[in-house]
Amino acid sequence: MEIKVTETTPGHDLKDQTFAATRLATKPAVAYLQNLNDERRDAILKFHADHSALIERSRGSKTKHQAWEGGYVDHLAETFRIAEASYSALGAIRPLPFTLDAAVIVLYFHDVEKIWKYTIGLPEGFDKDQYYDKTLKEEYGIVFSSEERNALHYIHGESESEYDPHVRKAGPLAAFCHTADTLSARMWFNEGQGLGV
Repeated sequence: MEIKVTETTPGHDLKDQTFAATRLATKPAVAYLQNLNDERRDAILKFHADHSALIERSRGSKTKHQAWEGGYVDHLAETFRIAEASYSALGAIRPLPFTLDAAVIVLYFHDVEKIWKYTIGLPEGFDKDQYYDKTLKEEYGIVFSSEERNALHYIHGESESEYDPHVRKAGPLAAFCHTADTLSARMWFNEGQGLGV
């Protein structure tokens, strides 16, 4: 199915842009990583290859979304597709202050603990912040920008304990990734089985 959006489509002012829904619906998670235009691409692909057996076995959650074996990678692929479609649509309204690649990288790593949590168990003493800031840097040379790090911290929203009515803590990239993650986990929580690989 292809949806053609042109300047004559009511409610749209996009000119000659084709939204290929079929392509998005069949694009596996690793294809997004392979298509990254980012200096960390090879390091991220190495991380993925090193952990692919567990990534493809892990569940998306214990019970609430993509809770089947392989649901983790299906959830990743779903968030990537939602991000790609949203980036195109929102970018038609006004420019976005981050790249789609940055969003894909944040979405790829946002639930990194699930690689082990729903397969062989979390490593003893696992600390997600330390994993982001130290382990990925030392083992793979993967370093996040301050905007990406903010998005990784706030992808599930601002907690009640962190909320401040005078300070906007989650940045634009965090808000964008939060919506992609939430749509997959709460709107399409039981959809997408087998789409990740």
